[in-house]
Amino acid sequence: MPLPDQISLLCRAIRGKGQKEAEEILSRARKQADRILQEAKENTQRDLEVQTSQERQSAYQRAQQVTGAAELKARQQVMITRQALLKEVFEGAEERLLAIRDGPGYPKILRLLAIQAISSLSEGPCWIQVRKDDQALFSQALLTDLSKETGQTVELLPEPADINGGCLAFSANKKVLVDFSFHALLKKAEPRLNDLMATEFLSGKTVE
Repeated sequence: MPLPDQISLLCRAIRGKGQKEAEEILSRARKQADRILQEAKENTQRDLEVQTSQERQSAYQRAQQVTGAAELKARQQVMITRQALLKEVFEGAEERLLAIRDGPGYPKILRLLAIQAISSLSEGPCWIQVRKDDQALFSQALLTDLSKETGQTVELLPEPADINGGCLAFSANKKVLVDFSFHALLKKAEPRLNDLMATEFLSGKTVE
């Protein structure tokens, strides 16, 4: 049997070995716990960043939708306003043109329109047609004058034209028509006027 002091030494050795093993186990456990906590922290941070990014993206998309809807509504309103102004301008221009018919300068304007209409046709005999109230203005003397001015034989169609002013010019066989009526002149001016109005709207001069 071992001596008592040997037994005491052996117990202390066992306790020392056990304590060392326990400390190693605790050290490994602490390291593992620290690693788990760090991973959890990193995962939480990553999840938070992902969630924040998703929320930001969602907020941006909602903002884009709101902005897009507002811009669309604004463009639609601009278009409505432009069309209303264009209609108002044309109605005003037509009223002024119609008022010209009763003025002293109308016969001269009608003569100039007739010259332009006739000159737009190919050379040769042609016809002029006007509204019933204007037929009296086209005397034989005026027709002769128009023929000399344009170099083409000009005759007046006896049938009145269904126009609000200005004139129509036909080739001799009436297959070619040149429309210089007030309505046609306004329609020809519409694209240019529309472009001008669009420029004004884009520059911000017309819209409050």
